[in-house]
Amino acid sequence: KALEISPGEAGIYNNYALALAKDKKIDDAKTNLAKAAELDPPGAGKYYYNLGAVLVNGGQNEAAVDTFKKAIDADPNYADAHFQYGMALAAKAGTDATGKIIPVAGTVEALQKYLQLRPDGPYAASAKEMIAALGSSVAVSYGTAPAPTKKKGK
Repeated sequence: KALEISPGEAGIYNNYALALAKDKKIDDAKTNLAKAAELDPPGAGKYYYNLGAVLVNGGQNEAAVDTFKKAIDADPNYADAHFQYGMALAAKAGTDATGKIIPVAGTVEALQKYLQLRPDGPYAASAKEMIAALGSSVAVSYGTAPAPTKKKGK
C-alpha cells in the first residue's frame, strides 16, 4: 500500500525489499532494492549494500560479490561495503599445491581499504585476521599508535 501512495520513495522500496528477503523472496527483494538505488542515486551505496547482505544471507555469494562492488562504485568511501566485498571475495579463495591460500584479486585490497577508512571500525579485527590468514601483512600506517614505553624507576 505504501508503494501505491509514494511510488517515488526509495526508502519504502528498501524496507519492502528487506521484508521480502525475510520471506525468502530473493528475486523480488533484488528488484525492489535496485529500484531504491535508481530512485535515490546518492543513497545507492546503502541499497546495494543491503542487497549484498540479502544475497549473502540467501547463499548467493557470487551475486553478492557483484552487488557489494556496485555499493563501492556508488559510494567509494562506504567502509562496510569494502569489508563485505573483501569477505565475499575471501570465500572464493583457493589453495596452491603446497596448501597456501590464494585469494582472488581484490580481496586483500578491499579489506585494507576498509581498515584505511575505519581503522577502529567494528570489523577492524576481523579484517586484520582475514588479511593475516590470506598470507598478506596488515598495513600499519592506518592510525596505529606507537607502543607505550616503560618509565624509568617504576
